[in-house]
This record gives sequence, C-alpha cells and structure tokens, in this order.
Amino acid sequence: MNPKIYYRVLQTDGEVFKKLRNYYDGFVIEASILEQFTKFTLSLLFSVEKPFFIDPTHKLVLLTLKEKEWAINVAEAFKISECVEEGVILIDKLKENLDAFVKATIAYQRDKIKMSSGGLELFGISGYGLEPGIIVAPYFLIEGIHSESFELNLEMLRKSIALKGDGKLYAVIAIEEYLLSEAEELISKFEIEGVDGFCVWVSDFREEGEDVKMLEKYVEFFKKLSKLKKPIMNLYGGAFSVLLGKLGLIDCVVQGIAYGEHRNPYIAATGRYTKTYYIPKIHKVVPLYRAQELIETVPELKCECEFCVEADIMNTPENRIRTDLLKKHYVLSRWNEKQMDFNELYANLKSTTQLLDDVFEEFWEQLRHLKSWEEVIGKIIEG
Repeated sequence: MNPKIYYRVLQTDGEVFKKLRNYYDGFVIEASILEQFTKFTLSLLFSVEKPFFIDPTHKLVLLTLKEKEWAINVAEAFKISECVEEGVILIDKLKENLDAFVKATIAYQRDKIKMSSGGLELFGISGYGLEPGIIVAPYFLIEGIHSESFELNLEMLRKSIALKGDGKLYAVIAIEEYLLSEAEELISKFEIEGVDGFCVWVSDFREEGEDVKMLEKYVEFFKKLSKLKKPIMNLYGGAFSVLLGKLGLIDCVVQGIAYGEHRNPYIAATGRYTKTYYIPKIHKVVPLYRAQELIETVPELKCECEFCVEADIMNTPENRIRTDLLKKHYVLSRWNEKQMDFNELYANLKSTTQLLDDVFEEFWEQLRHLKSWEEVIGKIIEG
C-alpha cells in the first residue's frame, strides 16, 4: 500500500506545483490562505486539476483569531464575529452560536471555491475541481480527555455529521503529544456513526526528533485508529509516516514543500524562508550548509536527480542556489519514497544507518532519527 501525498498550499509554491503536477496526489487549502490569495488558489486548482480539501479551523485551533484582514473575513464567514474579543474566541459565546458556526464552516468548504470562481467558464475553463474531496468537521486542539475542548470537538462533529448530506465527512483529532498515551479512550470517543474518515494532528510531533518510546506510542495510536476501518490522513507528517502508510496505517500524508512535517500551533510562522535541503537517504530536511558538510563527508549521500544536477549543490555558493530547485528536489524525493517498495525503502534505511555509523556523533542532530526509526519499524515487522 502506498499512501497518497498531499501538500499544503502556499502562494510562493505555485510554479513548483504546476511544473511537478505528476509528483503528488492533492492539496490541502487552509481557510486563511484561501482568503488571502483567492485568485492564486483558483488558478492553481484549475491548472493542475488535483483533488483538494479545505482545512477550515487550522488557524483557530487555539481558540484565537488575530486581527488581520483574512481573520476578519473568516470570522464573518464562520458567523463568529460576535464571539471574538481582543483576538480570543470566547468559548461560552461560541457555544451559544455553535449551530450557526458549524453550519457556516461546512457551507464555506462546499461553496467558497464555487462562489469565488464565477465566470471562469466564460474563458473555457471547466468546472473540474470545484468540489472538495472531503468535508472536514471544524475542530480545536484537544487539551485533555475530560477537557471542555474535547467535549466541544465532539459536539461540533455530531452537528457536522447531521449536515454532511451525500459527501464524505472527516473528523479531525488534533491533540497534544502526551495524549498519545490515552489513545484507546480518546479514539473510542470518535467512533461515531457517520464519520467517513479521520485527519490527525499531533501537536509539534517531530518524527525525526522523537525517541523510540514516543515513536512507539505514535505507531500504536495509528494502529488503534486504523482498527475503525476508515481512511486516515496525517495532517503533518514526513518520511516516517510514509513508511507507516506502506504498512497500512496511514492513507494520506500531508506536508508543505520542505516544511510542515510537524506543526506547533503555539508558535506563529515568521514567513521567513531559510534555505534547506532534503537529503533523500536520511529522509530529513536540514539547513543547506549542514547538508553540504554532510555530503562532503559522506559522498554516498549525494543526490543525482535532475534538480540537484542543475543546482550543482556541492559546487554552488549557498546564497546562489535557486530556491525553486531545492523545492522541486523535495517534491520529487517524497514522491520517490512513496513509489518505492516498503522492503526496499526499509532496507535502504538500514544500509544508510550502517554507512553513517562513523559520523553519527559529528552529525548527531541530523542523523539521530535513523536508528530510532530502524528499531521501531523493525518491531512492527516482527509483530
């Protein structure tokens, strides 16, 4: 089984998506992006003709809404303007307005693209791609099994199911990392008739930075969720999630281009882009200068894809390497991981770990995940 690969849309990545349309399966569009860059989003969807869905409350996950133009538009569209005071969504007022909020959030996902694309058929553009593949129930970060936020999520989910009609409705399980230890009770609460699939967001879970015990809890969570026999999307995942997908535990892995393999909702994005490079054999994005040092030390790690050859990574000064080539290399590398047979991918992981044994201490920050991944995946295989 090969998991699907979906990308979060940023306006800076449009040309990369258009040129590499055969190297991913679909898009996730955050409501904030759709409000800020409506024309760009429409152009992208019509150009590449890929499935998509809208992530409605990603930016509201902490019950906050900053005073920005897109936030004002989202608050109005979701019928919660009166619930927001000084950038905070007041939970008591939200509860009073919950029916209208859920209804508006569902309607936004169904209608926003259609309403924004009026008249495009006059230019010979078909209606392809106007319908999101799934509808996502509105969600907030779950702080605990018995928390008010948990009950609010379940209530919004039940109300969403009542509105889903003939479409597919996915529940979002957005949790703090420590709740992986309470997977069984947590998941049981989401076993609700009418849910067609699940999206998972484990707050700030860094697959390449977690120890073996935490990775095992992560795997166990997806194992238990997969027992419900519904599709599972990991809203923030990387190569480790691709491996789990090949084992039948995850159906779709979502990320951005060289970012977004994890997401901490408590930290605001700066908008700055530091040049990074994805080293395929270690399955990790690292600062470009550090990647050059590692490849110089271990030449076997060098990638010979068309974009790396064009960029001439090892012989071009860091500040002169084109960012678009680094992004294209990332997209191609992730797609190659998806296409690779599990046994081959796992064998390559083990051989790379052995290859790098002598430099683990020098490049520990970049390589520490390899042995942990090998151990955890090995235990899954052994049963």
